[in-house]
Amino acid sequence: MDEERAPADQRKPEPEQTGLDKPVPPERPARSEPAPPPVDAGIPWGLVFFLILSVLMAIFAVQNTQDVELEFLTWSGEFPLIMIIVGVFVTAVILDEILGTFLRRRRRTRRMEKQELERLRKQR
Repeated sequence: MDEERAPADQRKPEPEQTGLDKPVPPERPARSEPAPPPVDAGIPWGLVFFLILSVLMAIFAVQNTQDVELEFLTWSGEFPLIMIIVGVFVTAVILDEILGTFLRRRRRTRRMEKQELERLRKQR
C-alpha cells in the first residue's frame, strides 16, 4: 500500500517542524524496565588498600628516623631512613602503575582480537 493513500492510523508519523526548519524526531515510548545499576557502584577496594598501606608505611617511617648510610653502585650517602623508605615506596608505586598500564593494554588488545575473530567466524 502506498503511504500517501494509507489510512491515517497506518501512516508513519511525520517529523514535526520547528522554527529552525529542522525536523524533530517523533517521541520514543518510555522504557518499561528500570535502568541497570552502575557497574562500579561498590567499595573502591584498591583505594582502601592503598590508604591502609600508606598509613602503615607512615607509622613505620616515623618510628625509624635515624640516619642510615646508603650505597648504590658508585654512589653513597647518609640519609634519614624515612627518606629512603618513602623513596622506595614511591618508586614501587610508579613502577607498578607503569607495569599495570602495559598489562591492561595487552589484555585489552587480546580481548579485541578475540572479539574480532569471533565476529569474523560468525560472518561465514
